[in-house]
Amino acid sequence: MTEQQKVRLRVVSRMVDPDGGVMETKNARRGTLCDTADGLVLAYEDEQEGERAQIELTMRAGRTPGENRAQMLRKGMMSGRLAFVPGQRMSGSYVTIYGEIPVAVDTRRVGILRSTEGGCLTLDYDVYMGGEKTSSAVMEITWRV
Repeated sequence: MTEQQKVRLRVVSRMVDPDGGVMETKNARRGTLCDTADGLVLAYEDEQEGERAQIELTMRAGRTPGENRAQMLRKGMMSGRLAFVPGQRMSGSYVTIYGEIPVAVDTRRVGILRSTEGGCLTLDYDVYMGGEKTSSAVMEITWRV
């Protein structure tokens, strides 16, 4: 295990709802990066609509791109855990002050690129709530040491 490195992040998220509406966000953040036994862990603080949350992304590169995996933990007013496994629909949930919201993600692709100067995580997935598809999403997180 290595020590944490400070990193600069660019987080781009694009969601398309079933009616074709598009919501895109682009944010610059600062965070930390650390190699652990579970994989590469990227942690940062996010803020959306006035609500702050701690985000922790764990990435594990496979021998082939189809074997890449990622997990996102979110801690804040809305907390949850989502697992991204290409070709699989993984159940998760968000916990809010109003109760638990079941959610699932059907992952098309987990892209992980890494160099000595930084790297990029790309998540391409569909979101389901109550068994119905609510959006298609692509999230790209680029970091620089």
